Amino acid sequence: MKQYQNPIRLPEPETIGKENVWAKVGDPFVYRFNGRYYLYPSAGAEGIEVWESEDLTDWQYIGIVADDPILGYAYAPEIFYFNGVFYLITSPRGEGHYIYTSCNPTGPFERLTDNFGQTIDGSIFADDDGSLYLFRAGNPSIYAHKLERDGTIHEAHELFGTSMGHWTEGPGVFKRAGRYYITMTGNHLLSRGYRIDYAISEDGPLGPWMVPRNKTILVNSDYENGSLGHSSSVIGPDLDSYWIFYHSYPVDRMGKRNGRNSRMDRMLFPGDELVVSGPSQSECPAPPHADFYGWTDNADYGDKFQYESGRILSCEALRQIGTAEVTLIPGNEGKALFGYRDEQEYVSISCVKGHFMVYVVNEDGQECLLDSKLYEGFRTDVLHSLRVEFAPEETRFFIDLMMQGKTKALDGTGRIGTQNAQRTSYVAFHGQVGQSSDRLHYNNIPGKAFALLAMPGSDGKVFRCADGQQHLMLREGEQIHLRLNVEQAGEYHIQILAQAFEDTKVECGFCTGECGMKLARMESMRRLELGRVILEAGIQECNLIIKEGEVLLHSMELFPAIEPEQGEYSGLELCHKADQIEGDICIDRVEGMQMDRKGHVLSRFGERFHADGFIEADILFYEFDSDNPSGLFLRVSEDSSYYEQVEVGHRGYFVGFDGNEMFIWRMDFGKKELWRQRCFLLPWKEYCIRVEIWGGSISVWVNGQRLVTVMENEPFPYGRAGVGSFGARTLVKRIQYELR
Repeated sequence: MKQYQNPIRLPEPETIGKENVWAKVGDPFVYRFNGRYYLYPSAGAEGIEVWESEDLTDWQYIGIVADDPILGYAYAPEIFYFNGVFYLITSPRGEGHYIYTSCNPTGPFERLTDNFGQTIDGSIFADDDGSLYLFRAGNPSIYAHKLERDGTIHEAHELFGTSMGHWTEGPGVFKRAGRYYITMTGNHLLSRGYRIDYAISEDGPLGPWMVPRNKTILVNSDYENGSLGHSSSVIGPDLDSYWIFYHSYPVDRMGKRNGRNSRMDRMLFPGDELVVSGPSQSECPAPPHADFYGWTDNADYGDKFQYESGRILSCEALRQIGTAEVTLIPGNEGKALFGYRDEQEYVSISCVKGHFMVYVVNEDGQECLLDSKLYEGFRTDVLHSLRVEFAPEETRFFIDLMMQGKTKALDGTGRIGTQNAQRTSYVAFHGQVGQSSDRLHYNNIPGKAFALLAMPGSDGKVFRCADGQQHLMLREGEQIHLRLNVEQAGEYHIQILAQAFEDTKVECGFCTGECGMKLARMESMRRLELGRVILEAGIQECNLIIKEGEVLLHSMELFPAIEPEQGEYSGLELCHKADQIEGDICIDRVEGMQMDRKGHVLSRFGERFHADGFIEADILFYEFDSDNPSGLFLRVSEDSSYYEQVEVGHRGYFVGFDGNEMFIWRMDFGKKELWRQRCFLLPWKEYCIRVEIWGGSISVWVNGQRLVTVMENEPFPYGRAGVGSFGARTLVKRIQYELR
């Protein structure tokens, strides 16, 4: 099995007397055209460069795409193919947009427009009716414009639901299964908490856009692999899978950076959700090829096709279900052929007189199943990609990824190709459809594996809850099989997000061991720990079995079980032991750690994958401010601090005090208040504050008196403990913690 590992290796151009080195680039945009992939990053001094690949793994450097000096240091170039024209949009030095055009994805590109402003990070999308849209960065949301083919843009529309709380950039839109997905990045390139979110629209490119519960799909604030952002999404070489490209921007503890690195990971679709299996760090299975593929106009693939009576057909045949694609210049009489068994049995698609027409031919004659009107000005003398998805419930038809309609389920069995086309190029098919290949993916661990994406042959029935979430119902004796790709060997926590409807026994088995537990009846979905198990590194499978009862299962999460850690520090020793995030404003004093200036500060203890434990602190509050609380953190992760990002730049829990009240926040690059109650504290007085977290239970004590215990059904699974302030002046004199 071919594998790849992040970061992606992009060869730099060869120079005399110098071996190839690997390019460090940012803002990687990947575009698929005619079965090949083209990668464009933000430009250096020489201008916009492009790399080419057939499999998303092995890349070849092509060169500079345009001879225009203004394109030096051009931000985030992207291309889009529409009706024979490649449109390139970019923002040189971040100072407004230009659009260029070419008849080739590698150029040369010629300028179409002058600078029309509109910030940075322009991205083009075509809806099914051929309408073009331009998306671009904004504060706090992404903005969209209708776009004419001559480069004219219309009024701006703020896309409510796309805001990441501050500056939001790097938009990318695609349509799948009738829904529009937008990905975006926030808040600043130099923040370790730079991350990628997404939103969904059921109505159209201008929204309304809905914020999903799992809105953040890629984030990692580690120094070596953090600052993840500016993504693009693309269909894989198997015609079915989706992949996301993005960059990381490593930084050392002194703040020094050494170039951005391109990365890619698999996108998955459990029900209506979008998730990313990543960010991956270890070797992963490479994107698979289609079952059959080739270019009829490339002699290297000549033995894959048959040429007869004006027809060009694949030598191999698609099975009944799957995805097929033909790229051709149809001309006036050309047709694409699918499910071709013989001259009297096939499906044909033609683009005649502005109409997209689908016929089924059999021994009884031919029947027109679909006749849809193409967009105005559709050209038959340029390349178009015709795609057919032979799904079990229906058959869907696309041209250049724009859906033209659907029919009853057709049998796709047969060869594919063209008849009387002016030119035929890429021809491919694969026995997966509608992202059914997601069920064959090896889920990267640490991370989640989703019940809806269990391997073929698994049991269970899809169940849609009242809130729209989809889960898998499993009853006694049923089981599911999941594929995993474990980053490192070791002991792992096994947790599930599930709801039991009666007393239920669940077991999870691996090649190295098993774990399980009994579940009592639950009123809602809850995160539960099944136990721990030793796992080997690399690809493997596991089974989850329902021994008794029945359960509604969403996902299983695995993360390392690390050694317990405990400590107690005070005075200067506390100052030296605390791990303070960048942008800290603490002052080391003999009495302890003083947070003496307005601003956000967090001092952490423990490691990323600690699950349970407590932290206790003796804190002297110099003053209180209802808008700038201070307190203790639990299970905090992805923490970062930067002046151009959201203020609450963490995941985890914060127990805060403002002198009059105590409150508990659930933080996810923003805050959701879980609890608030009266708690009068006096300035210039020392208090002992203790917070514990066990599973989904959070308890708070002040001076030995328990104030509250709050339960979370879907708690964050792990993170560090800490003490910090969002602006209040405090002195932390002693810390005691125990994490396991």
